[in-house]
Order: sequence, then C-alpha cells, then structure tokens
Amino acid sequence: FWLKPCPSVQNEAPRALAGGAHPVQRGMSASAPSSSKQHAPDAPGGILAPEVQARGGEASASSSASSEEEQPDGATPKLVEWQRMSKPQLEKQISFVRAKSESEFSEAGSHNSGLLVKAFIMSLVLVVFPLMCRWGRMSSAGRCATVIAAMLCINLWEVMQLYCTALLLPVLGTLYGVLGEGRSIVETSTLLVSKIFNNTSFMVLGALVINGIFTKCGLDRRFMALLLRNFLVTGGPFLLMMMLGGTLMCSVLYSGSLVLLVALQPVLRDGLRTAVISPYDVKRLLLGVAFCSNAGSAILPISSPVNLITVSLLDDFEYKISMDAWVTIALPSMMLLMVVTWGALMLIYRSSSESRIPYHEAWEKQMRMLPTDHVQLTDWHWLFLGVGLAAVLGITVYATKLEPIIGHSACLSLGVVVIVFGSGFMSKEEFNNLDWDILALVGGTNVMAFLVRETGLGMELSDALVGMHFVNDTPYAWLLVAALLVTVSISGILGHSISGVIWMPLIVAIGIKLRAAEETAILIAIAIPCGMHFAHSSFDNVLSQNASKTLGRKSTELRPRDFRMAGGVPSVASVLILSTLGRTIARQFYLPPAIESRKFVPWELVPQVAKENDRRNAASLVAGSPSSPPGPAPRPTWEAWLGDRLSWAATSQRRRPARAEAAKARKDRNLRTHLGPA
Repeated sequence: FWLKPCPSVQNEAPRALAGGAHPVQRGMSASAPSSSKQHAPDAPGGILAPEVQARGGEASASSSASSEEEQPDGATPKLVEWQRMSKPQLEKQISFVRAKSESEFSEAGSHNSGLLVKAFIMSLVLVVFPLMCRWGRMSSAGRCATVIAAMLCINLWEVMQLYCTALLLPVLGTLYGVLGEGRSIVETSTLLVSKIFNNTSFMVLGALVINGIFTKCGLDRRFMALLLRNFLVTGGPFLLMMMLGGTLMCSVLYSGSLVLLVALQPVLRDGLRTAVISPYDVKRLLLGVAFCSNAGSAILPISSPVNLITVSLLDDFEYKISMDAWVTIALPSMMLLMVVTWGALMLIYRSSSESRIPYHEAWEKQMRMLPTDHVQLTDWHWLFLGVGLAAVLGITVYATKLEPIIGHSACLSLGVVVIVFGSGFMSKEEFNNLDWDILALVGGTNVMAFLVRETGLGMELSDALVGMHFVNDTPYAWLLVAALLVTVSISGILGHSISGVIWMPLIVAIGIKLRAAEETAILIAIAIPCGMHFAHSSFDNVLSQNASKTLGRKSTELRPRDFRMAGGVPSVASVLILSTLGRTIARQFYLPPAIESRKFVPWELVPQVAKENDRRNAASLVAGSPSSPPGPAPRPTWEAWLGDRLSWAATSQRRRPARAEAAKARKDRNLRTHLGPA
C-alpha cells in the first residue's frame, strides 16, 4: 500500500518491513538503492513524519558514531535514518505517507471532476443557451433573463473569476442575440462593447489611485499604533475605536481590511506568545476588522464597486444622485450598525477573568508590541495626502458645485491619475498593480444595465411585481423592508460583488416603477455589504478567515459557525436600521412615493428604440405634412406617454378635428409667409 508516495519509500520500505524484522537485521543497508536520496517535497523534515522526526532526532546524537561505522560504502544519510527507526516508528511513517498520498489522489480526483463540471457549464452557456434563444424565438426580455441565468451558473459553480464573467457579458449578449431580430449581430456587438466604459469607469480609476496614495503613506500602521498607545488590546474600547475608525478608513480604501490585517497580525502573534491576548480576543478582533471593512464600503459613492455600480445605473436611467444624500444616509446608519455589532461581539466572545494577566503587566507587554517601521512622511507625502483628500471631497461632496468649472467628476479623477503618476510619486509598477478587476466589474455592470433597459426586462419585471394585488396595495415602507431582507440574504449567499452586478439593475428598475428610484437604490446599495453571515460573503471575510489560519493555533481559527453567529447580528440589525433611521433621513431629500403612480409605466424604463419611435411619431404629427421639416420633438412626460398608449384610439378620435384645424392654419401661415403681402 506504499507503492506511490515517493521513490525513497517505494524502494526502501517494502524491504525494511518484509518479515516484520528491523531494517538492520534484514540487511537493508547492504542493498540500498541510489534513489533513496530523493525526499518527499511536502513531508515535514524530508520524508519523516513530524512525530517520527522528533524521536529520530533525539536518538541521532547517541547513535551517530555507531551508525557511521555501520554505514557501508555508497549508502546515503537517508538510509541511516531508516536504520535508526524501530518497527513501530517505521509503520507510523508509512501510514503518514499513505495518508498524504491518498489526500493528494483525492485532490486530483476532485480537480478532475471540477474540470468536468466547468466544461459542462460552459457548454450550456456557450452552446445550449444561444440555440434556445435564437431557435426558440424568445423575446428580448427573455434573452436578457437567460444571460442573467448564465452568469449565475458561471459564478455559483466558480467556473471563472467574477471580473472575467463581467467581461464575458458583451460576448454572451451577442451570442444570444439579446437585442432581438431587429438588430444584426454586428450592431448588437458594437452597442454592447461601447457600453463597457463610461464616466463611472474613470471615477473608479481615480478612486483606485486615491487608495494607492493613502496606502503608500502608511496610514494603516499609524492608525494601529495610535490605538495601541491609548487602549488595551483586549478591552472593549480598543475594539470599538478600531471598528469605528476602520469604518471611516475603509470608506476611502478599497483594500482597507488588508492593510488593517497587515498591521494587526504582528500584534496578535506577539500577544498570543506573551499571553496578553486570548483566542477569544483574537476572534473578536479579526471579525471586527471584517465587519467594519464591509460597513465602510457603503459610506461614500466611491467606497466600493457596488456603490459605483449604483451611481452608474441611476445615471443610465437618467437619474442624478445626490452625493450629500448618500453620505448623510449611510454614515450614521453604518456607525450605529458598528456599535450594535461591537456589543454583539463583546457578548459572544467573552474571555474568562482567570485567563487574563494583571493590567499593568499586560500594558507593559503591549507597549513593546508597538509597530516601529513607519513610513517617514516627507513634504512630498504630505502634498499628495492633501491631493487625495481634496480629490475625495471634490468627487463626493462638492461634485455638483464643481461641474461649471471641471465638468463631470470623471475629469477630476483623471486629473488625479495624471498628477500622481506624472509627477513620479507613484511608479509604473504601482500603476500596473492597481485593482483592475474592479474596473472590469463596473464595465460588466454597465452592459447589464443597458440590457435590462433596452430589452424591456426591467419594465416587464417591475410591471409583474407591482401588478400583484398584495404588492400594489402595500405601503412603500413594508415593500422596502421586504427588499432589504431579500438583499441581505442574497448578498450573504452569492457575495457582494455578484449581487451588485445582477441584483442592482433589477432593484433600480423596481425603484423607478415605485417612483422612488434614488431612495430605493441608495438604501439597497448600503444593505448589500451588510450581508456578512458567511465566510465567502465578501473579500474582507475571506481575508480575516485566512489571517486566523496563519496564527498557527486551532483555537484562533475562524469557523463558518463564527460568521453565522456573529455575522447574523449585523445582517439583521442593518434591515432594522436602514428601514427606520435610513428611511427617515432619506425623507429629508426625496419625496415619499404615491401608490397611485404605480399603475403608470415610467418613461425611464421605456427602451430607447421605443422612445425614438414615439419622438418620430410625435414629430410627424406636429409637422402636419411631409413637406415641412420635422423639428426636434420635446420629451413627452410619462403620464402623456402612458395615456397615449392605453387609449390611443379614443385619443386619436378626440384630437382629430383639432389636429386638422391646426394643420390647415399652419398651411395657411406657410402660404402667407411665402407669398408675402400679395
């Protein structure tokens, strides 16, 4: 059963254990093959298991001389190790190698089965679904729903990374003929590819560069040193200040959890080594970092890809979102959520008083754990810290006021990129190391928003939802609570990024149907990072779990149960906070929607093709005759558009005399203009 683990065991072990005798008694040293020099690459200490290696090391000092005398010419040091091992030790060693080989075989088998599953999913996405869409004569909305289903299949079975799936959207839309038979394949592909980049994409680029400025200046280590100088690491005030300050810091840093964990890990290792920190304290701190990073990603419109996706979606549907409204709603809501989460962590992970060392001794040991390798801030660093802070304020708070000077905030973002890299403050390598996958995510979402609107899927889904009797009669406040619950559940299961790509376009369409687009979109976008009840829910949760495994203790590792128990509290609390405090603040910026307006189809949800046809028809009606040039028609209101759609025949009969009289008067006026006084 030991035939395949490694060459040394394959050649030596069968002879060593044949007949149940000791290797020396069987004369193994006389017939040792040259291949025994090879070691198993992954076994600790070469080929030896950890327990056998330790016992063999104890015996090496006493038997080295005799072993060297007994070693024949051509024998290797590895052979001496086998000679020193008794039969139980050798059996244990072979059991260790056998278990390792079986685990490697199972990993290889799972890898092969995973490849088969991925191949099957991609064959569905690239072959079966396109044939269904084209040969099945599906509508454009049905084809768009098929694209969303294909994205879900790719991400649920982890066929590829999410940013690759986002870039695959134009390809899938073209293969599925998602814009219908009225457009050729070339027209469809050109339209979809042209929608990848827009103003929001360049705002993302500016936000990534601002993140690089703050990281280069070492703000993370300075923040951790400030906390360690003023609060005991095992106390509640340290955790509270770390969570509140980390929330603010992660609002301007995309990788805020990463920099916090890099600064916190040396403190945790030293604290565990000196018994200052207990395993419960470690879990509490690591979960606090993950949760505050998730909450910080909701505060500013540039704090996360989900927020930028929401801004881009509202802009595509012709809604301008107020940055002041976003920050005013998100900041107090997330701060209150962190206070509630802090209380839950302190209750769930309570350390016993017997395991704690005296206060003064713990404080002295903590002072020796202070990080000393700070970045020395020069005038150059201070200058670009000011540039980054001014850019954050210009993109978020003063974006509207700066429009007459610099135009869209994307121009300000590009200006920051040019200044930072053009001056040499950040190098070309740092430019290449930016998180370009975030830019790909936003580009894929732009395409998804275009498809949801142009195929009419958003209009059909919102009509179907609001057309339900219980939904149509339900107040907006209860609909918002239901939407928040569904959002938190979906984001926790699927992950924050994919929820922003797939869920947010549908939410924006439903919000437009309910005549509360801005309020609904902002509250739902803030709720997406609050789904924290699984380890895979966000990148921040994954980083904290991986950091717990690097500490080398089983008692400090974060389990799925920890995330379900501790992460469920902020998930539920966020629904209550956003539906009460968040909605109350939103009422100061946006008017409450009326239930009577739900029966109308909003103009923003109408596909662009239908809008152009309506404008063309309106222009021909106003012109009255083919000879008069059709001028640009004014944009009709959604009430007028819906009224014309629902009762076109009656309206035409009622307006026909007036139109005929207006056309006759217009012709007479044209004749008088051409003939002059005669």
